[in-house]
Amino acid sequence: MAPRARRRRPLPALLALCALLGPLQVTFQITPPCGSERHYEHFGRCCNKCEPGKYMSSKCTTTSESVCLPCGPDEYLDTWNEEDKCLLHKVCDTGKALVAVEPGNRTAPRRCACTAGYHWSEDCDCCRRNAECAPGFGAQPPVQLNKDTVCQPCLLGYFSDAFSSTEKCKPWTNCTILGKMEAHHGTDKSDVVCSSSLPSMKPPNEPQIYLPSLIILLLFISVALVAAVIFGVYYRKKGKALTANLWHWVNEACRRLSGNKAM
Repeated sequence: MAPRARRRRPLPALLALCALLGPLQVTFQITPPCGSERHYEHFGRCCNKCEPGKYMSSKCTTTSESVCLPCGPDEYLDTWNEEDKCLLHKVCDTGKALVAVEPGNRTAPRRCACTAGYHWSEDCDCCRRNAECAPGFGAQPPVQLNKDTVCQPCLLGYFSDAFSSTEKCKPWTNCTILGKMEAHHGTDKSDVVCSSSLPSMKPPNEPQIYLPSLIILLLFISVALVAAVIFGVYYRKKGKALTANLWHWVNEACRRLSGNKAM
């Protein structure tokens, strides 16, 4: 009977396998993991991502690094990336009540906001006109850009008389400072009404003197004085002749009357 063949033990084969895997295990432990936000893994190696403002034209290979190119004039990328193209900036359409509050560049996006008097609405993803405060209410300051109007009632001493999305409540007019009296009290919707002026401080029985009448009176007196002077001068020179003529006229009149009686 032939003797049985002895089985080979697998120990030498296992030792040989461990000898081969040992260096590989050490290599895996030494190579750092590709976990940085500025790197990515490709072909079993860690490669550099593109910095903000650039996009990746081609990825790395086993022998070369990534190729990055700058974004165009109306494009941007604001993070370290491996994108194959840049993002386009938003268009702030003035026809839709939008205005650019930050112009943006290659590394930052453009930011749009609603123009004054409008606010952004999530319901329509559009700008809506701000609400107007009714009379008796004013816009609560400060009026914030891209926020709807907040109305509050006017306090005592203040008023609002119109619909407005920006006007605050205005204070009543101070008639005393203007030298006037208050004719009507103010409300939350109307201003104080002042009289034209304070009452006169003159005595009640003092007659009023009107300037036009005073001027006419002075002119009349002046003319009368001038006429009196002229008449006096004339009479002094021509007085005697005037008296003789007067007496002659009287005598002649008497003679004619006597003649008429005799007939």
